[in-house]
Amino acid sequence: MAFVPLLSFSQNNPVVIELFTSQGCSSCPAADKNLAEIIASAEANGQPVYGLSFHVDYWNYIGWKDPYSKSEYTARQRRYAQVMNSESVYTPQMVVNGEAEFVGSDKKTSGQAVARALAKKMTYQISLNNLERVGEKISVSYSLSKNPEGETVNVAMVERAIANEVTRGENAGRKLTHKNVVRSFVSVAAQQKGTITIDLPKGGTPCSIIVFVQNQEWHITGVIGKNIN
Repeated sequence: MAFVPLLSFSQNNPVVIELFTSQGCSSCPAADKNLAEIIASAEANGQPVYGLSFHVDYWNYIGWKDPYSKSEYTARQRRYAQVMNSESVYTPQMVVNGEAEFVGSDKKTSGQAVARALAKKMTYQISLNNLERVGEKISVSYSLSKNPEGETVNVAMVERAIANEVTRGENAGRKLTHKNVVRSFVSVAAQQKGTITIDLPKGGTPCSIIVFVQNQEWHITGVIGKNIN
């Protein structure tokens, strides 16, 4: 069992960007690139922007099975469609702080949405009190700045950079690159203090853990992140 040093800090106006994407969709690489550019720009400017690339599975049937796709990520996108009163789901779709949604390759709209979100203070500040690695899992203990009122705590384990060759489907012959690909994801009822265990990707690739709070309207009301390796 290895102990990862204490992390405890807060950021008032962080932003969570969720990109629902697929390697089987020819429109998605432009959105993947947009997310990567947003993340790079935020890092360069010291802005607390957290990107999450969720690979959905409903395009797998057209010739290429996205190796990062999971049905649970499709279910998450469909839940957004319900709470946002959308008639269907699509790729590439970006969702900012659980409130604004738009085509993920739209740089102007995404820039405006991120700017608005950076100006809005979140309800909760989150501290990560310790991280413990046990085999291929990470146990994370968190605390919220005040008692929750029916919210959910989500924990995402992301690989910060992924690239692979696609040999079939709409993107056949292309090498696709992605940032912050969600490899495992856990949601639990929020407590003011709690501990959650989540799987690590195999292979020791550079990963980050992102912990965020979501209310019953699915608006994101607090977030914090930590690089694992």
